[in-house]
Amino acid sequence: MIKKLFLTLLTLFVGFNSFSQDTIPKNYFRSPLGIPLFLAGNFGELRSNHFHGGLDMKTQGKEGFKIYAAADGFVSRVKVSPWGYGKTIYIDHPNGYTTVYAHLQRYKGDIAKQIKTHQYENESWEIDWYPSDTLMKVKKGDVIALSGNTGGSGGPHLHFEIRETISEHPVNPLLFGFDIKDNIKPIIRSIVLTPLNDTSYVNNKSKPQRFLITGGGGNYKLKYATPINAYGEICIGIETIDKLNGVGNRNGIYSIELLKNDTTIYKSEMKEFSFDESRALNSLIDYEYFLKDKIRFQRSYIEPNNPLSIYTKNKNNGIIQFAKKDKASFNYIVKDTYGNTSKVNFSVTGSYNKKSIQKVLKPIVDTTFSYSDSNFFKDKNISISIPNGALYKDLKLQYHSSDTLSGAITPTYFIHNDYTPLHKAIEVSIKVGRLSNYLRSKATIVHFDRRKKYYSKGGTWRNNYITAKSKAFGGFAVMIDTIPPKISPTNIFANKNMSANTTITVKIADNLSGIKSFKGKIDGKWVIMEYEAKKAKLFYTFDNITKGKHNFELTLTDGVGNESHVSIPFIR
Repeated sequence: MIKKLFLTLLTLFVGFNSFSQDTIPKNYFRSPLGIPLFLAGNFGELRSNHFHGGLDMKTQGKEGFKIYAAADGFVSRVKVSPWGYGKTIYIDHPNGYTTVYAHLQRYKGDIAKQIKTHQYENESWEIDWYPSDTLMKVKKGDVIALSGNTGGSGGPHLHFEIRETISEHPVNPLLFGFDIKDNIKPIIRSIVLTPLNDTSYVNNKSKPQRFLITGGGGNYKLKYATPINAYGEICIGIETIDKLNGVGNRNGIYSIELLKNDTTIYKSEMKEFSFDESRALNSLIDYEYFLKDKIRFQRSYIEPNNPLSIYTKNKNNGIIQFAKKDKASFNYIVKDTYGNTSKVNFSVTGSYNKKSIQKVLKPIVDTTFSYSDSNFFKDKNISISIPNGALYKDLKLQYHSSDTLSGAITPTYFIHNDYTPLHKAIEVSIKVGRLSNYLRSKATIVHFDRRKKYYSKGGTWRNNYITAKSKAFGGFAVMIDTIPPKISPTNIFANKNMSANTTITVKIADNLSGIKSFKGKIDGKWVIMEYEAKKAKLFYTFDNITKGKHNFELTLTDGVGNESHVSIPFIR
């Protein structure tokens, strides 16, 4: 009986999962906007450390357009943050999908009232709330918010996603039948061939070699007649973008297929992905090439610990072996979501000239880390712990230290370099000489990158070691932050009549450890202060303030506990 029940439940789960992933409902969802749809960004577009999980819908450079529920459902999550998606609504629908609406200016109707109540009950503007499924039900076409530019948005627009509710995987919204015009074929700009070890070469060089492409209308070829010669283990990559009708924005590609001698050796598709794997975009692209030259090549090569699920076909993980006198014809086939297709053909000959090879100095390797295990490195005053799954391939670690960072109380310890991507955070522990308890509480580990910029990572103490996590290699040191954050009122001063103002606005700043928390009060009672991080300002919108004399207070705390406080009487 138990076995029969298990099989029944398994069948139901597999059936639902198959429906949610393989049966895309066309025209179930309406547009979340009431204006013609033009995209500033599409699904799967290559972004910094992640794939774009939805559609960036243009709002004519303005805020304040009505946002509509795409279908019947209920508000399952509300998130308000100065970072990322800013003000966001998640709606669960009975067909197994969740729609997401981000960078909102403000919430509307009963949703706005419920969110405001929740914020006051928790005395926090920043929330991540999962309300009950009966609290905020919506109908298709209900106005739920106004479009905005909150969070990490670089300009007014609506970020819209469709996710599988159970897995939370984002699915390509363009597969659902929205009215977005696109008959433009993808653009191919260049290809790159990369040697994968010390005995591999492309045109007698051991570094990636880029070859420009020319053409249009779906048909492309090498721009120059320079022969491509390769020897040893090689991978190939492509620089390609897509465009849609009526806009000039560069968008991502739906599928990339590489054929060798008319046989597919690699194929990827941007139908859906998991947020847990999204950071592996840095393994898909040539990460070092991107950091140095700002060009993202999508490699038709899968590193040993690359977890991406976008790969649908591959042979030998995309590693191509060339011996002398080998000859191979290659064809890239690139498609967008609507099936518009572009192709480029090129040939590669197996050859190298030993006398012409450009030698590259090999760096000193301190130790080798395995991608398939956790790793630990310790020197006299520093240790690092790398969890299993953090590396995409084996790493030949380089390490040194120097007194690089002015104002630091330790040397700067250079753990490899930030040209090597990480999938998970590493843990860095630095030994510090004798400090008072006060100074220990103000200490923070900073990360020093290739641009010679540094960022606070915080830290916790154990004996004489301070420990913090980082998602990048690079330089690490310890600094002391005893300077309180700065509060600069912009439209209020003592005893000012604020009757003509709709908000109280202040500028804020911190020198090192960053803003951790803030609390605003009027007449001793907590009020909602909104934080617009990209403009470094806090503001309170007047709400039910009676006429007469009042007092505004703001307390600002940084990452190591330094506090600033202002108290300003005003008239309303």
